[in-house]
Amino acid sequence: MPVELTPALLFLIQAILLIAGPFLLWRLSGLKHVAPMVVIQILFGIALGPSVLGQAAPELWQPLFAKGSLAPLSGLALLAVVFFAFLTGLHLDLEEFKGRGRAFVGISLSSMLVPTLLGGALGWWIVAAFPEMAGPKADPLLFAAGFGICVGVTALPVLGAILREMGLIGERVGRLALGYAAVNDALLWILITAVLALAAGGSGGFAGVAQIAVLGFAYLAATELFARPLLTRLMNRIAPDGDVGDMVVVVTCAALLGSAAVTELIGLHYILGAFVAGTVMPRRLAAAILDRLEHFATLILLPFFFTLTGLKVNLDLAASAQWWVFALATVVTIAGKVLGTALPARLSGESAADSWRLGTLMSCKGLMEVIVLTILLEAGVLSEACFSAMVLMAVVVTALTQPMTLLAGRIAGRRAGHAGAS
Repeated sequence: MPVELTPALLFLIQAILLIAGPFLLWRLSGLKHVAPMVVIQILFGIALGPSVLGQAAPELWQPLFAKGSLAPLSGLALLAVVFFAFLTGLHLDLEEFKGRGRAFVGISLSSMLVPTLLGGALGWWIVAAFPEMAGPKADPLLFAAGFGICVGVTALPVLGAILREMGLIGERVGRLALGYAAVNDALLWILITAVLALAAGGSGGFAGVAQIAVLGFAYLAATELFARPLLTRLMNRIAPDGDVGDMVVVVTCAALLGSAAVTELIGLHYILGAFVAGTVMPRRLAAAILDRLEHFATLILLPFFFTLTGLKVNLDLAASAQWWVFALATVVTIAGKVLGTALPARLSGESAADSWRLGTLMSCKGLMEVIVLTILLEAGVLSEACFSAMVLMAVVVTALTQPMTLLAGRIAGRRAGHAGAS
């Protein structure tokens, strides 16, 4: 007697697979010591999509993960991305940038701008060589700008996880890497906001772009001038001792969802609003809020986002354009991030070992890259073929971050030892 998959039963089966599957694979297979869990989660999502399971077992994939069966997951996926963007903003402490000196600022900017410019140049070439890589709303300049941003991304939260696993989180090189990554994240949202304004205002010409830009800057000013002091006073009243209780959680969630709604309303992406909400939360409560929300968001909600992402990834083995984009983007990302960080770090007085380790650490992509790719796909800047190639690039580069960092440290240390012996 065949089992009837009611909507509730289907959702529960999907939830079990998505939440438990990648976590157990990561913990029980020994992959915990090889790659961060985000890599396994992304690969798990791709494996459940049409590229792998859909080809290997279409009779199983069709009832479980065909597009018609995923409507209940879309809301959870949206919540996952909103919470992750908020938590990323919460990780970003703007006070840490004060007094860091010109070297810190220079290396931070170089680590983002060098790979972004190289990626933009590559994107300009790609859109001429493979026009199908551009989305329906992208002209060559807009595609090149979006592609360059994708190459320049560094994932702050995943980098933190890698540093913890490598025992570098408390060392100077780890603190510097996190600081550079935080500046990268701040620059990322500025650049992505500009690209989204261009994409959204394309039908209205310069006036449409200008309107969205003005509304965006007005919102940022309002959050800084009004939302930040209001939240500080409110949190001082409901959490005077720093204890994050139910009221703080509800106020926090209302603030981040409200901020996301406002940016979506004015023509920017809701993810931008959630990120901004994280940056204006009182810093004294940041660690406690992270403790309450981060595990639930990353372990329970994010797998739903990865599944929907995996379903959008359609890797065609016969499509040479996809593989060219993947290979070139991977090489340019690693080269741009490593050279854009290591060379200025070395010139500023860092040791060779730390300079090259900083360069390899900054190439970490993780979930932030997938979110940026999803934003640009939904905005019509990237095509589905380009999106698929770049998701694969993000997985490979993130998986290579830890071994590249270990290798860079060993090679630099060995050279230093030979120089000392001679």
